[in-house]
This record gives sequence, structure tokens and C-alpha cells, in this order.
Amino acid sequence: MPRSRSVGVHRLTDGKLLIQEDALAVECLIQLISDSVGISKLLGTPTKLRELIVGHAFTEGYGDIRTSNISVDSTDSGVYIVRTDSVIHQRTSHERVVTSSCGACDTDGLEEMISELSHFSDIHPPYQHDTLYKAFDQMRTLQTGFQETGGMHAAGLWSADEGLHCVSEDVGRHNAVDKAIGSALLQNTDLSHQFLLLSGRCGWDLVAKASRSGIGTIFCIGACSTLAADTARHLGMRIFSFMKPESSVGIGVIR
Repeated sequence: MPRSRSVGVHRLTDGKLLIQEDALAVECLIQLISDSVGISKLLGTPTKLRELIVGHAFTEGYGDIRTSNISVDSTDSGVYIVRTDSVIHQRTSHERVVTSSCGACDTDGLEEMISELSHFSDIHPPYQHDTLYKAFDQMRTLQTGFQETGGMHAAGLWSADEGLHCVSEDVGRHNAVDKAIGSALLQNTDLSHQFLLLSGRCGWDLVAKASRSGIGTIFCIGACSTLAADTARHLGMRIFSFMKPESSVGIGVIR
């Protein structure tokens, strides 16, 4: 399952046009199927596909399928098909929110957005800023797909006991989170003690995935959106954005 492919490109360097090769992140259609019924069609990188379907089912509130039988096949046209023998009951269409790369929707509607999300009721684990920033430095060294292509998002989990683990990459930031959480589930990790680390920004959709997974703390390199911030406050979660060596911006239950 390749994560990159060499493609011929025209590269402009110092005013000269050169014909070279460049490694591009593979993006393909991935179909998730439950008991012969389609769950979702995703555009993503065809790596860690078992982790992807386990994490996707869990973070979207469909259920825990970590013990199910999962198979991965590909078609001649390059479509990857991931099947589980678990029966997944999807939320009805009126309960789902179609998200874009710019946020969850054009209007606020916070009450409707968080109606199916659970309040984080566990005690927030303590943290040290320096330690978490070093975890981001470590995660960057593990982002081999990004180093190869410059075109992949990353997500990872961190806890005081385990340090940084379950680092996953994908062209889609949602898929990267699903893969990281799916990896943790397959290792029977207690998610309530984990921090979610994001290589980019944090929108409402990723806060929702963390909430459904029982994760109460998110750290991200980029910004967070208004709905992400408001949702974190209402659910007793916390977000630390704009992570820099000696600073961050905290939102929610900051303690």
C-alpha cells in the first residue's frame, strides 16, 4: 500500500525550467464496508487501513469494532475496499453534519452541533508545556510521509506513561486522527488518559472525534475555529493551539 508515487514535473529553479521527478502523496478512494453495507467513502492515503476503519467507526460514534474481522482489498482501478464483519449502525442523515476543510458549517448552531457529544467528566491529566513541545518535535521526525512529499497531515497520541505513540499520517487530517485512535484501540489503550496531537489546525470535527473517543485534551500546531473553541468549553475539554517552543493559546478547562 504505497503512500507516495514519483511523478514527472516541470520545476522552475533560478529562472530555468527543468524536467524532474517529484514524490507526491498518494490520494485514492477508500470504501469502508460493514456487513456488505457501505459505511463511508473517503479520499485518503492507503496505509494503516485496518486502523482507519476501527478509528473511523469509533470517532464517528458507530461503535467499537476492534475485535471484528477486517479485510483489505484493492481493485484494478486503484480503489481500496476495507470490510468489517461487524454490523455498524450509522447515524441518520439528519444527525450527521457534512464538514468541509474550512469548518463544520456556515452558521453557528452550537446546541445542535454538540447535542450528541458527551461531556468530558474525567480528571484532566497534568502537563508540562516543554514536554508537549518536545513531543511535537519527536512527531515531526516520525512524519516520514510529510518529509517525503510535503503533503500529509499527522496525528498522534501522548500520555505521561507512554509518551508519544500511535503517530499516523494521511493526506486527510480526519483520516490521520482516525488512524491514530484506531491504532490505540487495537492496543487497548485507555483513551481518557491520552492527549491528541495535531500537525495542523483544529476544527469542530476533530473536537467531535476526540469527544466521542473520550479524549479531553487536544494540542495543535495551528489555530482552532470558533466552533472548536465553544465546543471544548461546553464539554469540559481543552485545546492548546499555536504550539511554539515557549507559548501556546489555551481554550476551555485550562488547568
